[in-house]
Amino acid sequence: MNIPFFSNKKQKEFYLGIFLKESQGIVMIFLKENGRLELVDREKFTYTNGWENLTNDVDEALYKLEKNLDLEIKKTIIFVYSHLVDEKIGDIKQVYLQKIKQLIKALDLRPMGYIECFEAISFYLQKEDKGSLTAILIEIDKTQVGIFTYIGGKIESKKILGRTDNIIADLTEGFEEIKKKSHILPARIILYDSGNLDDTATKILSHRWSGDFFIQIPKVDILSEDEVTNGLMNIFGEQIKDEEVQPMDKEENFGFMINEDIGEKVLDQDIRILPKTNWVSKFKEIRSNFKVNFSGKIFIIIGILIIALGLFANEYFFHRAELTIYLPTQDLQKNVKLELDYRTSSSSANFSETTNTSGKQEVGNKARGQVTIYNSNLSSAETLSKGALIVSPNNLKYALESEVNVASATGDASSSQPSTSKVSVIAAEIGEAYNLAASTKFTIDGKSKNLLAKNDSALTGGSKKQIQTVSKKDREDLKTVIINKAKKEIPSIKVLPNEAIASSLSEVDFNKINFSKEVGEESSKLTLQATVDTTQYLYNKNLFIDKVLVLLNPEVKNDYKLEKENISYAINKIIKEDNFLTVDAKIKAKAVIKISSEEIKKSLLGKNESKIKEILKSQYKIDGYNLNINEPLPVFKNYLPFFLKNIILKNSSL
Repeated sequence: MNIPFFSNKKQKEFYLGIFLKESQGIVMIFLKENGRLELVDREKFTYTNGWENLTNDVDEALYKLEKNLDLEIKKTIIFVYSHLVDEKIGDIKQVYLQKIKQLIKALDLRPMGYIECFEAISFYLQKEDKGSLTAILIEIDKTQVGIFTYIGGKIESKKILGRTDNIIADLTEGFEEIKKKSHILPARIILYDSGNLDDTATKILSHRWSGDFFIQIPKVDILSEDEVTNGLMNIFGEQIKDEEVQPMDKEENFGFMINEDIGEKVLDQDIRILPKTNWVSKFKEIRSNFKVNFSGKIFIIIGILIIALGLFANEYFFHRAELTIYLPTQDLQKNVKLELDYRTSSSSANFSETTNTSGKQEVGNKARGQVTIYNSNLSSAETLSKGALIVSPNNLKYALESEVNVASATGDASSSQPSTSKVSVIAAEIGEAYNLAASTKFTIDGKSKNLLAKNDSALTGGSKKQIQTVSKKDREDLKTVIINKAKKEIPSIKVLPNEAIASSLSEVDFNKINFSKEVGEESSKLTLQATVDTTQYLYNKNLFIDKVLVLLNPEVKNDYKLEKENISYAINKIIKEDNFLTVDAKIKAKAVIKISSEEIKKSLLGKNESKIKEILKSQYKIDGYNLNINEPLPVFKNYLPFFLKNIILKNSSL
């Protein structure tokens, strides 16, 4: 039954905050109630594949939060580290902005804009210190460092630089740049990166800084993760403090009002205001149907009965409350190695790829001709075997194409006549350089000067050119291209809803290979046609969680209970044995305190709002809750209903 009574109720709205850094982030849920913003819950996550899987990573973290709180949130504010912002255009860098847009679209969120973390930190510190901020904020991420100088509450400089293993060298470089614009740096340094910075602070304190930077040893403070989170929440809460409920402007950059203050944005929220019922006129109309003439006492009794009946009707039909309790949890972590059965699934596909060849080879002809062998030795003849070498003046070598015999010289020592014999020769190498003119004199390799050769006609026919051939590397590169292509395009296997793929064990290999050319063969192109098989190993996720539950249950406190849906895990390594898989994983789980919803509702029936916290804490160890009472009568607006059916109890975990 939906009968309107009064339209006044508490202003209450949830917002989603997504804090993005280089390789990790935090999803936060904020509650704005009566003008105040508070953190309801948060979930940290690490990017599984850089920014490529950002949507899936945020979706998983958001699912855990929304499941715990049993609500769906649309309005979203983005928090970022400054190295993700392009300072020249004053906007998030395109490479990151595109991923954020994909995230917003995929999760159907309503973006309100973005805030740089350092602005939130400065706002938080000035609010905490109750004065203007004069300090150097150092924002440390995985590979980037941001340095922000504040003097008198105003930012004087902003410097983003790459981070190395030497933080002192990084800061010195940044301080030198800042020093060009400012004479003396503030002697207070504040570090934050939502991590352990004790070692960095020690290095900064122990370093002897130049007097050009600081006139005294700088004081170093470290902001905790909670302080960073509070800073983000405070600045966002300040900017939406006076938010008006209006339709969203359609002319926005996929939901982001770039370069505008979030507090100036028009937000979208639907509110249904139900019509009021004129109960006075209704009562008069009913009363006019009766003509009663009783004494004054009877009227008093009837009046009391009518009031009592009205109060009963109000309590039974209209007085309602929704109570969300945030149950204490026990965090559990454990590294496990479990043996699981597996099944395999295979598929194959044909691929063809062509590439330019990279091999080089010189081809051509050897120079040929005929030479005359001269023997000046009077005492003996000479025999030169086939293949014997003759050498030109410029050290070019030629081989005899046949054996040749040369008789000894005739005459005497005073007048000798050399013996001669002709023989064909061929150049030792290809190329035009071996083409020699006639009358070139040659020595005989390994013989005395009594033996020489000369060509009566030119040696010709030598030529050389370079051709493109298939190399071994060309073939290997083609195989790599096809394997990588197969990993992306090979038909997907059928995965059952309760199964997970052990991707580290996936096997992709060739079943058939056919190259268009052999290694060394002349060609400018090489084509590979191949059939590729892939084999995937799958295991049962539910069975894995069941085994984890058995291992963790002994560690759960007596008053707590661990449910399967509160168990998450990250795979470290999977090893395939003969008949099973050994899964090495890091387990994270939350055990929730045991409660009886009916018992809690009974204990709170008709209780004043001020008593609820005391009862929940003393009897059920519950510290946090959210209460929304819908009561038309002001006298009962701070009381829970008196009927169990009118109390809706929702459970969530801290």
